[in-house]
Amino acid sequence: MKKNNFVNRFKQLFTRQDKTHNKIQGDSFKSRIKNISRRFKETKHPLSFLFNTTYDTVWNVLLFTILSLSLLGILLFSVGLGYFAALVNNGDDYTNEEIEVKLKDVTESTNVSFASGENLGTLKSDLIRESIKFEDIPENVIDALIVTEDENFYEHNGVVPKAFIRASLQEVISSGEGTGGSTLTQQLVKNQLLTNDPTFKRKASELLLAFKVEDLLTKDEILTSYLNAVSFGRNANGQNIAGLKSAAEGIFGKHPEDLNLAEAAFIAGLPQNPYAYTPFNVDGSLKPEDERELGKNRQEHVLNRMFTEGKITEEEYNEAIEYDLYENMTSSVEIPNQKYPFLTEEIERRAVGVLKYILAEADGISKEDLNITPLLNQEYTEKANDALRNNGYHIETTIDKKIYDTMQDVKNNQFYYYGDRSSLDAIDISNNDKEKMLKHEVGAMLKNNKTGAILGFIGGRDFKSSENNHATQTSRMSGSTMKPLAVYGPGVDKGLIAPDTVILDKSFSNYNPEAGTSYSPQNYDQKDFGLLSVKNALANSYNLSTLRLWAEVRKYNPREYLENMGLNMPDSLFDYNNIGIPSLPLGVNNMTVEDGVNAFSSFGNNGVMTDSYMIEKITDPTGKVIYEHETVSHDVWKESTAYLVTDMLKEVFKTGSAYHISSYYNQISSTYDWAAKTGTSEQFIDTWMIAYNPEVTLGIWMGYDSNIPQVYSTADDGHLPVYNWQMLSSALQNVDSEKMGAGKKFSRPSSVYEDTFCGMLMQKGNCGEDKQVTGLVADHTQFSTKTGLNDQSVLNRNGADFDYQLSASDLRGVVRGTNDNYYRIGSAPKRIKEALKKGKDDKEDDEDDDNDDDE
Repeated sequence: MKKNNFVNRFKQLFTRQDKTHNKIQGDSFKSRIKNISRRFKETKHPLSFLFNTTYDTVWNVLLFTILSLSLLGILLFSVGLGYFAALVNNGDDYTNEEIEVKLKDVTESTNVSFASGENLGTLKSDLIRESIKFEDIPENVIDALIVTEDENFYEHNGVVPKAFIRASLQEVISSGEGTGGSTLTQQLVKNQLLTNDPTFKRKASELLLAFKVEDLLTKDEILTSYLNAVSFGRNANGQNIAGLKSAAEGIFGKHPEDLNLAEAAFIAGLPQNPYAYTPFNVDGSLKPEDERELGKNRQEHVLNRMFTEGKITEEEYNEAIEYDLYENMTSSVEIPNQKYPFLTEEIERRAVGVLKYILAEADGISKEDLNITPLLNQEYTEKANDALRNNGYHIETTIDKKIYDTMQDVKNNQFYYYGDRSSLDAIDISNNDKEKMLKHEVGAMLKNNKTGAILGFIGGRDFKSSENNHATQTSRMSGSTMKPLAVYGPGVDKGLIAPDTVILDKSFSNYNPEAGTSYSPQNYDQKDFGLLSVKNALANSYNLSTLRLWAEVRKYNPREYLENMGLNMPDSLFDYNNIGIPSLPLGVNNMTVEDGVNAFSSFGNNGVMTDSYMIEKITDPTGKVIYEHETVSHDVWKESTAYLVTDMLKEVFKTGSAYHISSYYNQISSTYDWAAKTGTSEQFIDTWMIAYNPEVTLGIWMGYDSNIPQVYSTADDGHLPVYNWQMLSSALQNVDSEKMGAGKKFSRPSSVYEDTFCGMLMQKGNCGEDKQVTGLVADHTQFSTKTGLNDQSVLNRNGADFDYQLSASDLRGVVRGTNDNYYRIGSAPKRIKEALKKGKDDKEDDEDDDNDDDE
C-alpha cells in the first residue's frame, strides 16, 4: 500500500468525506426526514444500508473513545509518574548499605550469660526480641507464613501489582476491611524502614524500597529479617515480643526448632493482628476463652491453607487441629530481673558504665572529657542505656551460677538475722523523716584474688523490700576492718613492726588545741590490756594499742596504701600535712563490701590488688567483641608484708575476734588456709567479717538501711556476721572446693625468716630490761640500737604523740605475747610469778571480753 493511500485511509476514519449524491438534501428538518425516507424506500437493499450506516457511526464513536481514553491515560500516567517521583524524591533516601543494616540488624534485647555458660536471660526492655538464623527457622513456620501472607513470595520482585493497587484503593476510599496486598517484602520495609501512616507518600516509598530490597537481599535473607522483626504480641509475662525466637520461647516455652506443626501454625498466624490473636493479657494471664478463639481460628485458617497448598497431609492437618494449644502454653517466662533482680540491676549498671565510654569514643569524645562534663556524661549515659535495651548485645559475666545460687540459698534459709526495726530508731533521724519498717540486711561478695573476677554476691535480703545492693552500692562505716589496712599493714611494710613487736594498750587523752577538744578513746569493754605483741593486739582488735601504734605509722603516708587498694579516703580524715586523724583506724570512713573485699584480697594475692569486675566481655549481634575486660592490678604491699599480716590474721580464728567459730576453723584449716578480720562500727551500727585465702576473698556486712544500732540479747548474738560467714563459706566449699581454694596454702617467701630480737626495743643484741623474743620478721624490718625503754623511737611507737605523759615506766610489765605466752619486761621479781599466773588463770575469762573489742 502506498504511503499516500494509507494517509488518506487514516484520515477517512476521522473525517466526513461524503459525495454530493450521498448528502441528505433539504432546507428544513421536515424536508430532510422526507428525503431520508424517500432514499430508504428507493434503495435496493434497505437492511444493508441500515447496517452500514450504524456500523460506520459506532466504529467512529469507538475509535474516538479509544483515542480519547488513550490520551487521557497517557496524561494521567504522566501526572501519576510525576507525582510518584515527587513523593519519593524527598522521601526516605536510604543507601543500599543502610537498608541492609536496618533490615538485618533489628533492635534486639541484650542477653546475659553466667561465666559457666548458662544463659541468664534478656535484660528488661519495653520489647523482648532475640534474633534467629535462617537455618534455625523450622520449615513448618516458613510454609505457614508464605501460604497465608504471601503465596507468591518466591516469584514476585517485591510487589504484586494487582494486590498493591487493590490495597491502595482501599486506603483511598478509607475502607475498613483491608484485604492485604502487601508482600512480605513490603511488610518488612514498612516495619523497619517506614511508618504505618496510610498515605500515598508512604505507599510510594514502600513500593520503591520493596524493589530495592529484592535486589539487595536473597529471599532467605528477607524471610529471616521478617521473622526477626515482626511483632508476635505478648509473652506469658505480658511483655511485648518480636521475632520468632522470642515468640516460641515466650508463648510455648520452646526453642523454635522444637515447635510442632500446631504451634508453628499458631505463631505464623500472629503477625497479621498480633494483639488480637495473642493469648495473653498485659499481666501475663490468659485471655478469656471467647477472646482466645480469635487466635485459634487464625491458626485453623493457616492450617487449612497449608493443607490446601499441599504443604501438609490430611493426617497432619487433623492432628494439628485437635492439638490443645492453650494447655501446652508456658505459664511464665524466666527473665533475669525477676529471678535475679540484684544481679540484673548490677549488670545493667556496669554495662551502661562501659558502653557510655565506647559510644563517646566513637563520637571523638575522650573518657576524661566525659568524666569532667556532667551534661555530656548524662547524654551518653542515656545513650548507653538505650543501646543496652535495643542493640542486641551479649554480655558475658564473671558470675558462677552454682556459686551465686548457693549464696542466695544460704542467705534465704540459713542466715541468722535480727528483727525488723523502725527507721525512726536511726541515730541520725530528722524531724521530717517518716517511719518505715526495715529488715535486718546483709551484703556479701566472693572474689577471685588473682583475676579480680567476682564469682558471686548477695545483694540483700529481699529485692522487693529494699532494692539497695548491699554488696556493691551500700557504703557504710568500715569499723575495725581498717586496722590491718591503715595501721598494721603499713607498719609492717615500712619495717616499723613485726608480729612479735611489743606495743602498749593503755588509755590516753589527746588534746586538740585547734578544736579545743580532747580525744579519749576506749576499748570496747573499757578495759586496758597492757603490753601485747602486735599479733595479739591485731587478732583481738584492741583499740588503744592500735591507736598508739597509729600515732607513729600515720607519719609514713599510709594514705598511699589505702588509695592503692581503691579506698578513696575523704580529705576530712587528714590534716593539712596529709597526716591521718587519730580515729581513722577505728573505721570512720565508709566503704562497700566490694571495697573491703578488694582491699583484703591484696593480702591474699601476695601484696597485689587486682580490681574486681563482673563483665568479662560484650559482643554485638554479629559476634564482634566491642568490649573485653583488661586486668588492672596495683602493687600494694611487699610480698613479705602480705605474708606477715596474713600470719597475724589467721590468729583471729584461733584466739581472736572470730574465736566463736574456732572449732570450724580447726576442722577445715588443713584444707583451706583462711585469714580474717572482723569489724564493728560505732554504736554497733555496722558489723563485718572479711576473710581470704590464697585463691578467694569472701566478705560479709550486716546492718540496717538506716543508721540503726543493732541489738542483741546474748554475747553470741553480737557475732552474727561471723556465724553467717561460716555457713556461707561451708556451703560454697561444698559446691566448688577448687574455686574456693582447697589445698592451696600461703607460701612463706624468702624475704621472711625467723629471727631473735628485743621485743619492745626492736634491736638486736643486748636487750637490757627488755625481753628477747623469737619470731618471724621481714628482711626490711628496721632494727636499730636504742638507748633503752625511754628511747624516743620506742616511745613514739607506743603513742607518745597522743599520750604526752607516756614514759618508760609504762613500758614495763607483763607481756601477753604471740600464742598467749606471757613474759615480763622490766624488773619486779616479787610480782613476776603472780602476774604470770594470774594472766594464765584468767585467760578464758578475758577472752570473752577481749574479743568484743572490735570497734
